[in-house]
Amino acid sequence: MTPTFATAFFQHLSEGLEDETLANELIARLGESTVAALEAAVEGRVDHPLLALAPPTVEADLIDSLLVFAFGNRIDAAGSITPGPMNEDIAAAVETLLAERDLPVYAQWEVADLLAERGVSGVVSIGIVIGEDGEEIYLSTAGVAEQAVDLAASEGVDLGQVGVIAFQDHAVRTVLTARAAGMTAAVPNRLELPSNYDPGSGQPWTRDRLSYLSVDFPARLSFAR
Repeated sequence: MTPTFATAFFQHLSEGLEDETLANELIARLGESTVAALEAAVEGRVDHPLLALAPPTVEADLIDSLLVFAFGNRIDAAGSITPGPMNEDIAAAVETLLAERDLPVYAQWEVADLLAERGVSGVVSIGIVIGEDGEEIYLSTAGVAEQAVDLAASEGVDLGQVGVIAFQDHAVRTVLTARAAGMTAAVPNRLELPSNYDPGSGQPWTRDRLSYLSVDFPARLSFAR
């Protein structure tokens, strides 16, 4: 990590997050090795898509389908996973867009269940995968995108221009992931993505912004070429 990049990265984060303290804490949490790896991946350019703090957008009128990613969850007293408030907010964002246009929707199961409960029909649920050993396989962001591509192909659906809906801080990586899976993807413009964290989330890394971004930026290194 060069001093020049460290300074530019701090300024980039401070401006994008609108919080110098959070930017400092995030850089400290990432550590020198991760920041150095990010520097190498973006060739020293803080304006590189891998370091973006806001996702690319597309005119909502141009969208042909929706791909919806869940974020966090809640664990009830019986130990069962429930969608939780952040996914309720994501479902509400989907409903806002569907109120304007009728579109094919591929949604991670937590959000798909909520949409079904709210009377939204025709949503294709991207569900939990069980391995050969009978154990649940963690459904990663990449796994959601890959399942959506496979499900659409099996149904003969052309996804076309995909509108990605996700939690705000997750949105950049979800678009990168969708594109890596072969989709033409971006976030619908004029749609306000959910941004309120749930301190009671069953996934500790999704309970606050610092914890999540400390995981998200290293995960973006998988897109480096």
